[in-house]
Amino acid sequence: MPRHAAANSWYEVIISGAGNDIKASPTYRSDADKILTTGDGLRPICRNCIKANRNCLGADGGLKFVIHTNDQSLVQQNRNPQNQQPSHSPPPILAGLENKPQGEQELDALVAANPRAALANLEIAEIFRHYIDVLAPWYDLCDSEHLFGNTVPLRALENSTLFRAIIAFSGYHRSKISGYGPVIGLAFHAACVKDLLKVVDNFQLGLRGDYLAATCLLRSYEILIGDSRKQQQHLLGAYLFSSNEPLDMSHSGLAQAGAWNYLREEITVALECNRPVRLGFEFHFDPSKSYTDSMRANIMSHLLARTINHCFHEPEDGLVNEARQQSWQDLQREVSAWKANLPASFEPFSKAVKEENPFPSLWLVHPWHVAAQQYCSIAEILLAIYDPFSPIDREFVLEQTLNVCGLAYTNDNVAARVNVFGPLAYCGKYLQTTRHRQGLMSMLREFALPTAWPVGCIIEDLERCWSLHHEA
Repeated sequence: MPRHAAANSWYEVIISGAGNDIKASPTYRSDADKILTTGDGLRPICRNCIKANRNCLGADGGLKFVIHTNDQSLVQQNRNPQNQQPSHSPPPILAGLENKPQGEQELDALVAANPRAALANLEIAEIFRHYIDVLAPWYDLCDSEHLFGNTVPLRALENSTLFRAIIAFSGYHRSKISGYGPVIGLAFHAACVKDLLKVVDNFQLGLRGDYLAATCLLRSYEILIGDSRKQQQHLLGAYLFSSNEPLDMSHSGLAQAGAWNYLREEITVALECNRPVRLGFEFHFDPSKSYTDSMRANIMSHLLARTINHCFHEPEDGLVNEARQQSWQDLQREVSAWKANLPASFEPFSKAVKEENPFPSLWLVHPWHVAAQQYCSIAEILLAIYDPFSPIDREFVLEQTLNVCGLAYTNDNVAARVNVFGPLAYCGKYLQTTRHRQGLMSMLREFALPTAWPVGCIIEDLERCWSLHHEA
């Protein structure tokens, strides 16, 4: 578990500058106990310089913070400043802090404040609102109760760890899509990580939902800040919180919602990296029972995770034995039973051709219908490719791939599109025509704009695979 490693090896990103001219440089230190600032923030002369009777450079030097992070991508990025995008005239990074009593302008004071006090700052309030309006729906993809939108903000007002996770992810996402500075997101992330490290081995079960939600949010932060395949610390944290004690996944609640979100985040990485899924809980699917549509979508998430584990965990001797054949048959039967018992609400309400859509146009009612059908197609693709009894049915694989792409293109739901990056990364390699391949790349780039998702590595992998297939 990364707890001990993370506690002992943090990178520090020194962020400095004035106004919109924000620069960063990396250093490495072993002490990860606090965020440092230059001076104490008092203007025009800080108290440190008053005591030392020296000239204060703080007024001209702008803001300077040392943010603790174990994200090496930040370090690499800051070694190559020429690769950074120019700013788009964002408002002041800490707008409003100059109005705080006694001239307190330090970001660490804002981070240390309780949630309600921090929300007195305009920019923090806007970032919090950005989470509620824009980002919470990502996590309510398969939750008809919308707990990440309805419950998480209220819990965050009383739980500083969850609040810091919201501000970290929302602040950083806002900086990626709107040109705001990333300093607030970085600082709140560092503080939230320290909070979680204190409780990961010993936490109150009553707060499990809060901590699971926080780690899910930090996982999204981790994705936006770099290559999601290399940075997976928060996935491990979510796994610990979801697997520490058994969860009754047949019920609804914030802990269950967090666990389902963790599973979908695991699936995304597993499909991109061709690795097994870390299942943090068990769920028994009974086809004879009645489930809500959103719960049926969650059930397919669990079925897909199990299918991934079967397919991406090859036996060491490379032989297909009787037990492995039986496992494949069990999965095939469960996926077929899931499909056979779907209500009519999972069927497209229209197949009217959407303008410029190179894929089948399949219009569905809710985002959980979209996600469930896409996951089902991926499960069927995997079962077809790893069928121990028959050769690969390539026409079937292509048909299901086109359905995944078509559902993504047709339905304009950002939450469903966030969830489909992993499936597209996996099945996109089976596209055969230039029209479909170019359509997928255009779609990925389009989806990246509102989500800030790093699709470059997905596109590179697809192009490499298509090139090899073409050469063959």
